[in-house]
Amino acid sequence: MSKDKPYTVASFFSGCGGFDHGFEKNDFSVLFGNDSWEDAATTFRANYPQVKFFEKPIQDITEEELAEVTNNMQVDVLIGGPPCQCFTRLNNNHLIKLSELKKEDNRRTLSQEYIKKVKLLKPKIVLMENVRDLLHRKNQEGKLYSEIIREAFKEIGYETYCKIISMDKYDVPQKRKRVIFLATNVKRLMEFLDENVDNGFPKESNRIITSGEALAKIKDNESLSNHNFTINEPETLEKIRNIPPGGYYEDLPDSLKTKKIRNGKEVIVKRYGSYYRRLHPDEPSRTITNNYVIHPIKDRYLSNREMAILHSFPKQYKFKGNMGSVSQQIANAVPPKFAEKMAKRVQFLLDNYC
Repeated sequence: MSKDKPYTVASFFSGCGGFDHGFEKNDFSVLFGNDSWEDAATTFRANYPQVKFFEKPIQDITEEELAEVTNNMQVDVLIGGPPCQCFTRLNNNHLIKLSELKKEDNRRTLSQEYIKKVKLLKPKIVLMENVRDLLHRKNQEGKLYSEIIREAFKEIGYETYCKIISMDKYDVPQKRKRVIFLATNVKRLMEFLDENVDNGFPKESNRIITSGEALAKIKDNESLSNHNFTINEPETLEKIRNIPPGGYYEDLPDSLKTKKIRNGKEVIVKRYGSYYRRLHPDEPSRTITNNYVIHPIKDRYLSNREMAILHSFPKQYKFKGNMGSVSQQIANAVPPKFAEKMAKRVQFLLDNYC
């Protein structure tokens, strides 16, 4: 690093700390984290006990509290991922309901709260992660949320650049696509990014890590936290055994599919692609959510520890909460391996253009 003191990073909507982990691995000084979810906050503190954590909504963190925790130091980088469930295609029914009620989901305003904190802290570089569908979603007036975000950044003197990231190209054994916004108020860096937006992001790797390769590093009887398995009923186990690699419910023989009576006739119930989904051992995992996923080789669901491995968390990373909570924390997180590569690129930008 070209300066005497380490660069500083702070985060809002930190969740269990996946984004922060990548920056800490690159020797950034993590000033504080934030999340209003108790279980995520507990997980964060377990892994970063020395870091100040604001366990409350972002809008409730005051300017005075931020000044105290930063000790008026320059925050070089601000990172965060405002909740994204309201933007995803998986939430279409909810979006329709909101439209009918002429309401906006409050979570959509959280990106604006994030930008308010950018205005207060004036970091040189800002990163904001979200689902890629954010680029296509519109508000009730028909305006793209991505444009609303860009304009809000511009009002406070920041230019914004974005790229859709496919996590499997960054040493994460998972086909997960997210949009990363990179904003800066440094003119020299703006000029560099204007040449090519890819200048702001790490290079993709030619090597793809498969789910089979990643999961081979963990044994069933290995003594690790969060590595307990769901015990299935015989009927469920029979279905699991009949799902081929990379397959799901629709690949079951008709005799094992769910039936119901419609208009006096027995019909087979159709299901979506995440239902009884088995990973393929020779491909990266599909996007990790908090749904059950079948092991690529073994006839059982993945443990939370295995899901964390597919998310590129270190084996010994601590997760707190019940099984469902831990599953959701992992699903919400920025994959640490990508975060590590992104942090290294940000370090390069700070060294050379800020």
